[in-house]
Amino acid sequence: MIDDQEPEWVMVDFTTSPEQSELLADVLWTMGVVAIEEREIDATLVTLRTSMGEDPTTAINAVLIAFPDVTTNIVGVPRSVADTWREHAIATWVNDSVALVPAWVPAPSNSRPIFIEPLDTFGLGNHPTTVLALRLALVHIPSQSHVIDVGCGSGVLAIALSCVKNCSGSVYDIAESARGAVAANAELNGVTNVSWTDGWQAMHTDALLANILAPVLKAEASSIQTTVNDGGLIVLSGMRTEQVGEVLSYYSHCREIDREMLDGWTAVVLQKN
Repeated sequence: MIDDQEPEWVMVDFTTSPEQSELLADVLWTMGVVAIEEREIDATLVTLRTSMGEDPTTAINAVLIAFPDVTTNIVGVPRSVADTWREHAIATWVNDSVALVPAWVPAPSNSRPIFIEPLDTFGLGNHPTTVLALRLALVHIPSQSHVIDVGCGSGVLAIALSCVKNCSGSVYDIAESARGAVAANAELNGVTNVSWTDGWQAMHTDALLANILAPVLKAEASSIQTTVNDGGLIVLSGMRTEQVGEVLSYYSHCREIDREMLDGWTAVVLQKN
């Protein structure tokens, strides 16, 4: 007997108030989701539907720490419906030459394309926090540096630095599905010097990129600063502009050398004293 049932994509519904839905959506985008569908239930409730991988438990728990009053529900959606967002994907320019390009989309002319396949869980690198982090990294991180990308998602930051500046990279994310996404995107871009690590806190590096939420940037501040060599660089992203001052107060062993803002988000470059 042949099972001709259409494959399903695991989706997560987050239901919250309209006032909180925009902030929740920002957090989901920062976590690297590929798409968000918003559904208004009534005047008091909104549901945000997105994909967070085959086993979304860890990601859901991270959201609930920040939004304890949000209710969640896991649903299965036919892939033919869930994948419609791919029809509308476009390239994202990071600067005048580098573009992040969905793997199934032609690269823009006169670009240095970094091809991205998000699989079921991760975004296309088009969120402002990713664009800002990569833009600053390409300006400040020297060629042939070793970099660590904490909260790597699909691996776009380390892979782009390998392609453009011949950097080697170690990457880590709490989502286990990131391991496969990084491997797929490294192969897609011909990158062989980016590898997964489960112990980044024990390493030493020339530069570290952390495109993660502000509470995690504060919680990991000591490990991040210890990991980076003296004189090395730290690129922090994932912060709303109003959160930057508080986050930087945790990085007393560093001095700020640059920052950029986009759509209410800010990324900074720090140098370890």
